[in-house]
Amino acid sequence: MSRHAVRTVSRVRAFTVVLTAGLLCAAPSARAQSAQTPTDQPAPTPLVVEKIDTTWLFVPDARVADLDGRTGSLAGGYIGRITDRTFVVGAGGYWLTNRDDDFKLAYGGAVIEWLARSNHKIGFGVRALIGGGSATLPRTLGDIVNIDRRDFRVERPVRFGRGLDPGPRIAVRDDFFIAEPQLNLLLNLSRRYRVSFGVGYRAIGAAPALGDQLQGVSGSVALQIGGGR
Repeated sequence: MSRHAVRTVSRVRAFTVVLTAGLLCAAPSARAQSAQTPTDQPAPTPLVVEKIDTTWLFVPDARVADLDGRTGSLAGGYIGRITDRTFVVGAGGYWLTNRDDDFKLAYGGAVIEWLARSNHKIGFGVRALIGGGSATLPRTLGDIVNIDRRDFRVERPVRFGRGLDPGPRIAVRDDFFIAEPQLNLLLNLSRRYRVSFGVGYRAIGAAPALGDQLQGVSGSVALQIGGGR
């Protein structure tokens, strides 16, 4: 065999040895990577489906309001459907408890409410009542002399003499439209019971005889029953 052939065979053997050694070294690394791949991947997140809670909410309410310079106590409340312990849609009504012949008030309408942090110890709420009602309050003849009598009703008949005395007070009944927004502070006693302290404002419309006397600020204390499971 020539020297050139011997050198060629030697080179082939050396290349074979190097290639074999490289494959032997790479095999454990490949096996380690293949073994680590499944554990390196994040675990799949389970899909959680929760049912939106919709139930009834019943709220007895006591209110204090200023009516024509007198303090009026009102009782009433509202009932509605509450969704996800947050949104309330219902209806309610209130009436004056210290009723006299010339001191009456009753109103009602649709109620919309939004509750925040209802699952915490302290929460908040925004509520609005939109509807209508009727009231009877005392007015002097001088207050109503320039008002169209077709828009309201005088509860007590008035007889005029030779002159008009604007001083006597008479009971006047008037119907009205009301929009009553309110801010509430909630004290959550449990998932189904919470106490609500509120401050609201009665905006009165379409009441030509008593509108100025009926609108104003009011305060309330209510017990919310329901709205959680």
